[in-house]
Amino acid sequence: MRRRALALAALAAAVALLSVACGGSGELSQARAEEKLRAAVVPPEDAGPDFTQDLARVQTNDESARARPDTEQARKQYEEWRQVLAYRVQYSAPATPDLVFSGRTAQIMNTATIFETPDGAAASMAYVRALPESTVADFLINEGGGTKISDTQVVKDVDFPQEGDESFAWRSSGKATFADGFTVNFVADTVFVRAGRITGAITTVALGQPPDRAELETLVGRFVARAQRESARAGMLAA
Repeated sequence: MRRRALALAALAAAVALLSVACGGSGELSQARAEEKLRAAVVPPEDAGPDFTQDLARVQTNDESARARPDTEQARKQYEEWRQVLAYRVQYSAPATPDLVFSGRTAQIMNTATIFETPDGAAASMAYVRALPESTVADFLINEGGGTKISDTQVVKDVDFPQEGDESFAWRSSGKATFADGFTVNFVADTVFVRAGRITGAITTVALGQPPDRAELETLVGRFVARAQRESARAGMLAA
């Protein structure tokens, strides 16, 4: 099961690149921005008592831009969108055999990005939504790190309840193969959502079949409520 845990870690890195492809400086300081984003993302208690927090980190505009192949274009976009800062958390369930073909969530990822204005946040959402499936698949296939992500399929605009000011959901699936030939299938559902000046991507991953939909809906709903609150507070600070 350690191999499966490593496969999920490889997928997490790839999904994170996609999540912040739309994600400084501005009227909202980075310190304040980080405070708002920390308060918006999925907290440990929402992930579940058995989950371990693998990651909680800030991602600056420069780091996000360098993660993209079109780095200079990314920097121009972030400036145009008045993007301030991104923040990412990641949680993993214990690597036990019952994670496979059960629909249980094996991993939760949540990236949140804050902008100076709701218009900038909306522009970044539009950019991500317009990305072709092949580009999204490339993020997964070319993740590096010693694990090959292959046979990737991306389905855009899958059915999911509308949340926040705007939202859309995608499904990614494929195989993660290690150097020794060990392969594990994954299915990852990602919901992209905007709440005011904060955008977010919430992903749940399962092995062998799609992750539980009800759990993802709960996580998204709670994220939106927190993001709406923090977006409003950020607006008052900038006023």
